[in-house]
Amino acid sequence: MTYGNNYDDNSDNRQDDEGGERGIGRFFGRGDDSQQQQHSGPQQSQYGQQQQGYGQQQGHGQQQGHGPYGQPQQQGYGQQQRPGGNMAGGSQYGGNMPGDDYSQEELEKSERNAKYKDWGTKAGIAALGVAAIGAAAYGIHEYRENKEEEEAEERRKEQEAEQEKQREEERRREEERRREEERHRQEQANQGGWGQRPPSTDSAYGHQPKPQQHYGGSGGFCPPSPYGRPPYSFQQDDVRHADSSRSSDNSPTPHEYPKLHGASDHVIKIGSIISLKHNMTGRFLHTDRSHSTSTGSNQQLVFGFRWNSDENDWWQVLPANHDVPVPGSVVAFGTQIRLRHVETGRHLHSHYNYHEGRSGQNEVTAYGDSMRSDENDHWVVEKWGEGAYGQTWTQDEVIVLRHYVSGMALHSHDIMISEDVQSVTCFGRGDEENDKWRVQLD
Repeated sequence: MTYGNNYDDNSDNRQDDEGGERGIGRFFGRGDDSQQQQHSGPQQSQYGQQQQGYGQQQGHGQQQGHGPYGQPQQQGYGQQQRPGGNMAGGSQYGGNMPGDDYSQEELEKSERNAKYKDWGTKAGIAALGVAAIGAAAYGIHEYRENKEEEEAEERRKEQEAEQEKQREEERRREEERRREEERHRQEQANQGGWGQRPPSTDSAYGHQPKPQQHYGGSGGFCPPSPYGRPPYSFQQDDVRHADSSRSSDNSPTPHEYPKLHGASDHVIKIGSIISLKHNMTGRFLHTDRSHSTSTGSNQQLVFGFRWNSDENDWWQVLPANHDVPVPGSVVAFGTQIRLRHVETGRHLHSHYNYHEGRSGQNEVTAYGDSMRSDENDHWVVEKWGEGAYGQTWTQDEVIVLRHYVSGMALHSHDIMISEDVQSVTCFGRGDEENDKWRVQLD
């Protein structure tokens, strides 16, 4: 049953509702079935008066509805009926209950709110879906990047391990070469003094004995090839580099040796102070801090200077890097030595790539110091014309100083760089007159 709706004037509908209405009327003491009357005009109340809501008017051409108890149906407080026949519905008890218009507005508002909520829910779900997809895509991207970085790091570690393995193999081979070379040198030292070998052998560097070779004619000695390297070609375009393992780095050779002045037996020893006089021109091998090369190496220049020796003409005989002879040991022909300039502390040195400006031959310089030296400071002392490897080096002999790396000889000539500055180079096989030098002991 609905409250606040208008009853239809149709008789059939009214009859259907009479039973229920009479029962409700008895409950409220409004009379019994016999008191209810049907009529076509306005329904009278029990006081014989037709009632309307306070301050209300009927619409034109409309019949006011009757309540179930013979009373005119009341409108809500302060409401008017709509023109055109729509009667505002009131409560069956005459109360001011909301009409259909108010309920419809609330319903539409409720529907709109429901739609808004539905849209918000869908939008939230869509946003969450987009966020989830974005998060998944970002996670996949990060995973791939991390995987690529891990693979790159793994490859880098493998490459480093392989490079370290190769370096270790190179160090092992180099150590074996050093031990073998040291063994042969030790054999040489045990045969009558450091650096000496029997005359029948051809080298101080571990080669097997073989007959000494000659170029032909007088003074045609052919030096043996350096240990573990091809034979000398004596050509400037046959560029050979110093062995970095034979530098002063990690060398057991002492940085300083006692200086030995003079010798009654005229024998050259480790530590002896000597001067070298060019046999052809009579000038002494000289260097000082005031002369440098102009070829690009910018090292201290070595040249022939005057005919009387001075303090810048003295050199100390030292062992090659990684050799450790006892101070005062006798030096034999065929031995590698270094010559350190007493005044400046630099070593007699030669190299490829830089040539003396006038002659175009490999330049000779003074290089390094007591803490810094390399294989380009190594020279093999030979007796001119025959080598005489293994024989004792004495002051009376004419010698050749052969650069160990290139095989070329310490050389001078009458080419002058400036007044009293005679060119000294590294050139040729060592069989020329200009390759001869004599020794004077201090």
